[in-house]
Amino acid sequence: MTLDNLRKKVATATDKVINLTLESSQEITEAIKEYKEAVESLKAFGLTVGKIHVAASPLPEISTTIKGSFNDLDEKRLSELLEAKKDQKLLTAILSALLMVTKLREVVDLAGLRNIVIQISLGIPPRIIVDIE
Repeated sequence: MTLDNLRKKVATATDKVINLTLESSQEITEAIKEYKEAVESLKAFGLTVGKIHVAASPLPEISTTIKGSFNDLDEKRLSELLEAKKDQKLLTAILSALLMVTKLREVVDLAGLRNIVIQISLGIPPRIIVDIE
C-alpha cells in the first residue's frame, strides 16, 4: 500500500466517523426533547431528575436518573398516562417499565422498599433500568 492510498483510506474513515457523529448527535438531540417531555409528565407522580452524565464520543450517550417514591406510583394513573401519551416513545418505555415494577407488588413483598430510581440512557440504542430501594 502506498502512502497516498493510506491517506485516502484514513480520509475516508475520518469522513465516515464525522458522518456517524453528526447522525448520532441528531438522534440524541431528538431524544433530549423526548426526555424533557417525559420528565414533565413524570412530575405528576412526584418523580424528579436525580443526576445527568454526558459521554461525548462518535456514539454520544446521555445517562440520567429520575427518582421518587415507589409508593406514589399508581398503576391506574400510569396506565392512563401511557394510553394518553402513547406517541411519545421514551415516555412510553418509561411508563411500561414502571407498570412492570408496580405489578411486582402483587407477587413480591416490597413493603420495605420505598424509593424508585429510573436509570435512562439516551444512547443508541436507548436503555431504561428501574431500581427499587
